[in-house]
Amino acid sequence: HAVNLLGLAALGACADEPIAPRNPSTPAHKSSAQTGEWVTVTVTNTSGGTDVGSLRWAAAQVAAGGGSGSIWMDAKIAGDTIALDAELKLAGMVYIYAPIEGGITISGKDQHRVISSTGERLVLYNVTITKGFADYGSGISAVELGLDNSNVQHNRGPRSAIFVERSLYIGNGTVSGNATGGPAVEYASGAQVHFDQATLAYNSPGPGLGVNGYPSYATKVMLNNTIISNNGSPQQNCSSFFGFVYLGTNISNDWSCGEVGIVVANPLLLPLANNGGPVMTHAFTGYSPARNAGTNCTYDTDARYVYRDTKCDPGAYEFDRTTVTITIDPNVKVDATGKALLTGTIKCSRYDYFRLALELHQDQKVGKQVVDIHSAGDIPIECS
Repeated sequence: HAVNLLGLAALGACADEPIAPRNPSTPAHKSSAQTGEWVTVTVTNTSGGTDVGSLRWAAAQVAAGGGSGSIWMDAKIAGDTIALDAELKLAGMVYIYAPIEGGITISGKDQHRVISSTGERLVLYNVTITKGFADYGSGISAVELGLDNSNVQHNRGPRSAIFVERSLYIGNGTVSGNATGGPAVEYASGAQVHFDQATLAYNSPGPGLGVNGYPSYATKVMLNNTIISNNGSPQQNCSSFFGFVYLGTNISNDWSCGEVGIVVANPLLLPLANNGGPVMTHAFTGYSPARNAGTNCTYDTDARYVYRDTKCDPGAYEFDRTTVTITIDPNVKVDATGKALLTGTIKCSRYDYFRLALELHQDQKVGKQVVDIHSAGDIPIECS
């Protein structure tokens, strides 16, 4: 009789050949405490109050020097969380830099808005904004906002997690998991919005992206190699696509963000997770339509500072290798019914899922001949 024996071989996900690496550009850290009206100050602790060396203290130094400057996070607090005792209020032009290795998380403790900026511009590098609560802009409310390798995640409120009046730029960033009644990203009529290699996903019950009121003809929303997926309950990624301009390859899993210039497909995003780098990302499997789909990509690294290959991927995450290690128990025994159970362990270098091919052969003598008796199949595997 045929013996149902199963052996296994893994089908791992492979990376594409990377392009030559580049050094990510980081503005020079001014050594003086104040240069003219531009103030440079370093945050050295994670206090949510106004202690010397805290973030709120640093903001006060910038304000006292004229309102514009750079705030740097010391490498010794990289990867930590600053839980603010009160909303961080900024004016002027302010840049906040966190280390590439570990980044920094700024939290509103589910009690208040995290950051508001009434000045000319606010730009964040390698920063995660989380647990804000406010009527609108629970994570950030700003006149002009830039997010570079930065996230806005898990904020809540009756309207939005991000609100901007004039302009918004999100490059290599993710807006995810925000519980907002209105659009997670909300912009005023006439604003200029630019998503570049960004991911906007899993925000609800409001849509992912939308205008406050009715868009004017000055309103412009540019999508470049961006993923907008699984927003809204019921599903609605964009409340309107008036004034949208599409560059590269953009992916949405519904038609709400437009019909021409966008790929309507499920990008198969995995849960928001720590996949390395300063911020969390939505990885995806090798079966995603996002893989190698980007065109004219502007970033040569993703949000984790993993180098994008010559065929880059839309969104803040670049598909890379999952290392799969399999150990097989060699002692496979056949039971009285002619069946066998194959056991072993599977280890993965990161969260992923894939199909596992299983096959086992046994030589059996039939008459004067030796024949190959085998069984084969494949099963889905979720690997943590």
